[in-house]
Amino acid sequence: MRILFVLLLLLPLRVLAQPNTGGLPRFTFKTNLTTLVNPIKQAYAFTTDIRLAPRLSVDVGAGAFFYSLEYASHQGESYKGPRLRGGLKYYLLQRERMAFHLGVEGKYQSIRHWQQREVFRQGQQYVEGLALRRDIRSHGVASRAGWQFYLGKQKRLLLEPYLGVGIVWHDVAFDLPPDAEVLDDRGPFSFQLETGKSTYPDLLLGIHAGVVLW
Repeated sequence: MRILFVLLLLLPLRVLAQPNTGGLPRFTFKTNLTTLVNPIKQAYAFTTDIRLAPRLSVDVGAGAFFYSLEYASHQGESYKGPRLRGGLKYYLLQRERMAFHLGVEGKYQSIRHWQQREVFRQGQQYVEGLALRRDIRSHGVASRAGWQFYLGKQKRLLLEPYLGVGIVWHDVAFDLPPDAEVLDDRGPFSFQLETGKSTYPDLLLGIHAGVVLW
């Protein structure tokens, strides 16, 4: 992810100097600024748009969670794992420096969360603090809307705010010793998912920034 970020910053200057001659871009490269500043969990996320038809494009993205202020704030804790996204966009409106689209997307992410937890041992005879691995696998679908703004003299810089709603399915499990039972200490204001399978509504809201390559 760090290498991809450096490559984004070091794109050849002559590419940016060539004008975007009109119509939808054929190929873009973007990073999701929202995931970097998410107050719950932080991630790198890179996406590309590939135009399939005059009003249709496919976008695919990959990234990784690398930290969580909420879930991995203590020494020895971590929150890491890949995140993948893909979808289709249909452009309803096109202007010289702006385009509006509707679309659908699917996502998948798999996280290994190491955290310090208190557990019951030996049939709840005593409590012990352990470093536990919590596996979180999620997949979902959503509908979305977004705007692409083409900035700069050559219209090569790209800003893309978006929003959407969907549904996401989670499967959460602890890797526990055979005689251990996790204490539920999430509290009423915790965002941590419960153990087991669950389904939640999903809200999409963010902004991409990048370049038009072609």
